[in-house]
Amino acid sequence: MVRNFLYRSETLLQPHDLEFRVILEQARSRNSNMAITGYLHWEDGIFHQWVEGPEAELRIVERCISESRSHYGQTILSRDAVSTRQFPGWHMALGVSEKNSLFNFVATQGVRTLDRTEYAAGVLAFMRAQSEPTSPF
Repeated sequence: MVRNFLYRSETLLQPHDLEFRVILEQARSRNSNMAITGYLHWEDGIFHQWVEGPEAELRIVERCISESRSHYGQTILSRDAVSTRQFPGWHMALGVSEKNSLFNFVATQGVRTLDRTEYAAGVLAFMRAQSEPTSPF
């Protein structure tokens, strides 16, 4: 069984900031060592991140995310246990709004953002629709 969670938070970091790149590379390294996969999308100062993996390791990653000073206002949108991963092989894919807009996707799909379950499903659908994550570096 694979556990997962999706959260939203706000940040002052920009994708081209050195701190942003350092945090991303540290997360990718940690995730690789802990069998964690997922997808991080940055758009207009907002992170949406899907994280999945073994339960014990996922708890460690969630604690690291919640204690990070690189973002604030973290809101868990969904949490689940499933039999398969959504993003196998992506230790932390990165998408940025410069290429694909989550906000436009949600609007054109008619996703109700006030319904947390529907919004989470819309965010995951957007992430899954990205054939290749973008990376500004």
